[in-house]
Amino acid sequence: MHVLYHHRTAGDRVEGVHIMGMVRALRRLGHTVQVSSPPGCDPQREGAEEWAASPAPVEGPLRSRLKRFARNAPPVLFELAELCYNFYSAFDMLRRGRRRRPDIIYERTTSNSIAPTLLARWWNVPIVQEVNVTATTGRLRPLVLRRLTCGIERWMLRRAALILTVSGAFRRLLVARGFPSERMIVSQNAIDPDEFNPAATRPADRPADVLDGGVVVGYVGTFLPWHRAEMLVEAARELAPTCPHARWLLVGDGVERPKVEALLAEYGLADRFWMPGAVAHRLVPSYVMAMDAAVVPHSNPHGSPMKLFEYMAMGKAVVAPRVPPIEEVVRDGETGVLFTPGDLGSLRDALRSVIRDAELRERLGRNAREYVARHHTWAHNAQRVMALVGHRKKGKARAT
Repeated sequence: MHVLYHHRTAGDRVEGVHIMGMVRALRRLGHTVQVSSPPGCDPQREGAEEWAASPAPVEGPLRSRLKRFARNAPPVLFELAELCYNFYSAFDMLRRGRRRRPDIIYERTTSNSIAPTLLARWWNVPIVQEVNVTATTGRLRPLVLRRLTCGIERWMLRRAALILTVSGAFRRLLVARGFPSERMIVSQNAIDPDEFNPAATRPADRPADVLDGGVVVGYVGTFLPWHRAEMLVEAARELAPTCPHARWLLVGDGVERPKVEALLAEYGLADRFWMPGAVAHRLVPSYVMAMDAAVVPHSNPHGSPMKLFEYMAMGKAVVAPRVPPIEEVVRDGETGVLFTPGDLGSLRDALRSVIRDAELRERLGRNAREYVARHHTWAHNAQRVMALVGHRKKGKARAT
């Protein structure tokens, strides 16, 4: 089949990794895929996937202006721009459709996106909507034209052949809002088992002060307020007397990094922390390989953190908050250790258990790798989506 993939993201960082994970998996299954992106934001461009833990270091002039507008525009102006973008996306998708008409449109759902659904109806092809956020859940900026935006969202999702949600919790939220449950499946984040393969990955070189046999606890991600990286510093401070051999690897960058560094200086822990900054996504496996245990400090009640799957794929003992989407993936004591979200004492105790017990770390990591390789690969996600869409197309054809 020929798939036309539409998105309206910057096409870099975790979003780019997610988009290209699915696109490559579809292509490996024998399908052809074209990607419709905002100007300068094609995730297939050189270097787009390089930087997954901070903004990409090199910006084209048009892309740079678009991102500056997205950051600084007043909410109502941004929402009007979202509506106007439909003219560009319609033009770009029609241009691509003239070369080869798609059999399926796959959209990474965004607010006020009308063109993909209109074109799917015009071409009489199914549209798949991958829902990571909604107009009222997960949106980072205020919503001014709420009634219009929510109405468009209802119109889009009710016309989708298949709706993908990132977690069971998110699926329940959408069902409660009246969206069709019979056309909705959970499709969590995933990994490429060849890219995240512990047997074929050399660990990143550790600095001299962690080459003493210490247990390395690590984190990969952007330093943003809702990721709560500072909790790891607080936990390290409380664990220092009883776990003096613990070392900490924090990979990434962002607005909260100065706060983390200030805490390290205040507590006198800087010599126990290794902070290499943002690294190219292709290097993430080697940094995760350098860890003995890996942490998700915080997560929201409906999301599917990419780093969780990457940690597990590399066979690491995972410590993560006990929120519904993570509980769908991690079994406490079998494939990871869960703690009470936002509770420093609970996080500290969970970390202590994996720092002190090498056999526990080995068992959790082995089970985690086996589970993710069996259930959470991009190939598995792509195959499932195409099978379901193909089944629905056949059922529709028989009905007519």
